[in-house]
Amino acid sequence: MELCTIDWLPTPEVIMARSKAAAAADLLLSPEADFRQFRCNMNWQPGMAAAWRHDGAGSYYYILQMGTAMAIKCCALRLSVAPDALARFQKNPSVPISPVAERVLNEPEFRYQELSFLAWTDKDQPWHGLQFRVDGKLSLDMGKPLLDLVCLGARAFYVHAQAYHEVTIDPTALKSLFSMTPLDATLAKSIAPDAKLASALPELAVIGYPVG
Repeated sequence: MELCTIDWLPTPEVIMARSKAAAAADLLLSPEADFRQFRCNMNWQPGMAAAWRHDGAGSYYYILQMGTAMAIKCCALRLSVAPDALARFQKNPSVPISPVAERVLNEPEFRYQELSFLAWTDKDQPWHGLQFRVDGKLSLDMGKPLLDLVCLGARAFYVHAQAYHEVTIDPTALKSLFSMTPLDATLAKSIAPDAKLASALPELAVIGYPVG
């Protein structure tokens, strides 16, 4: 594995806003929590916010924010490295990472053996990360396909809704949601016609999505 600079990730503010919107949309489309892929908790632990996705096929990402610092780890299943690669990395003092990246690596709730992507940043700093060797070669996409939501926002969720929820969402309503427009009953039903905003309010508060 090698250190590198990553130029395709948005700012932490954009990533967290898109994470909130995706979690809110998934909540409206899937009242049953077990069927949601996107989650967000702005008070996950004192001083920390977290967002994550499990795609149902073994791949995942986790985002952890501590103040102005953010770290992302993910496993795109086909790119996962051997479990001992992470152990070797953790013991290697020549590969420095930020405190928030160490936290997302070592947090018990986020500990999975496979890891194909790790990136971190702080306020006004570029994203840094690791390139893992897969089958003897450096991974080129570094898990980018799994992170399409944080990169593309509403466009990526539109595709996700069609493929996973088997619904077509009004693009204008979805764009409004991803622009952090306060959610009211009209917008909620434009996203999911059967949505019951009142019953979703407690979880929207956890997500941190504004309500009108």
